[in-house]
Amino acid sequence: MKKFLKVLAGIIILILVAMIASYLVSVGKLEKLTPEVRKSLPGDFIKIKDGVISYFWKGPVGGNIVVLVHGLSTPKFVWDGNVDALTAAGNRVLAFDHLGRGFSDRPDIIYNAEHYDRELLGLLDALEVKTPVNLVGYSMGGGNVIGFAARHPDRVKKLILIAPAGYVPKYSGLAALVLIPGLGDWLMTMMGKDAMLDAIKKEVDAGFALPNMVEKFETQFKYRGYLPSILSTMRHYPMYDLGDSYEKVGRLGIPTFAIWGTKDSMVPFDGVERVKKAIPHVRIFPVEGAEHSVTYAKAAEVNRILIEVLSE
Repeated sequence: MKKFLKVLAGIIILILVAMIASYLVSVGKLEKLTPEVRKSLPGDFIKIKDGVISYFWKGPVGGNIVVLVHGLSTPKFVWDGNVDALTAAGNRVLAFDHLGRGFSDRPDIIYNAEHYDRELLGLLDALEVKTPVNLVGYSMGGGNVIGFAARHPDRVKKLILIAPAGYVPKYSGLAALVLIPGLGDWLMTMMGKDAMLDAIKKEVDAGFALPNMVEKFETQFKYRGYLPSILSTMRHYPMYDLGDSYEKVGRLGIPTFAIWGTKDSMVPFDGVERVKKAIPHVRIFPVEGAEHSVTYAKAAEVNRILIEVLSE
């Protein structure tokens, strides 16, 4: 029995060593997103407290300001199908990459609700945006803008939520495994990239996303820190528990709208009822048959709704 236990312990140690080695090799292949590297990247950049943010403005100066806040994994190019329609309607659009994503810095910090509030506030202050803005939040970004509005109602003109986080089911299966310290870091590093790229490729193959989304998504993987930022967000951001913020927005009376695909399996459409309970004045715009990819898969319909509510 003792011999068996020694052999078993040796096997476990070998497995752990192999896992650590593969993890270090994988991370070591990634580039650092340095100021020199950033010079060759598109867009504008600005420093806030936790790092440098990649962003762009588009549309007429003096136009109705619309801030687009993306979700957990796909950076600002997720709005490629929406920006031109919004600007053509006379809006001044601001889009940015969350820290950890796209071409923004990837600081080693805790990506929790306080971080995302600090990030958006810091960006608006750095860009000297003083007047209330229209916030459009997609998926996790919906949770971000709800939290921001609850804390800073004076900075918000309207809220437009697209399949928003806040009442989503808790992680299960493989997603739950990545929450385990150590194991989750290894799983995310070794399997996260392929899993995310496969998901985007399926969207492209189904005709729901532009072909260049695969290339754009893959580009951000070149730089160290993307996957750890996703993992930290999954571990620390309350995707499924933002009820207090929703209820506060409901009491504040901020004009709020929600666009939601009726076939969304990631942020199920039945979450509409909980949003309506928390924010009785919310106006719901169902997009029939749309899944979580509604922002770009059904861009024309989403744009029509956005322009309608922004012009009111």
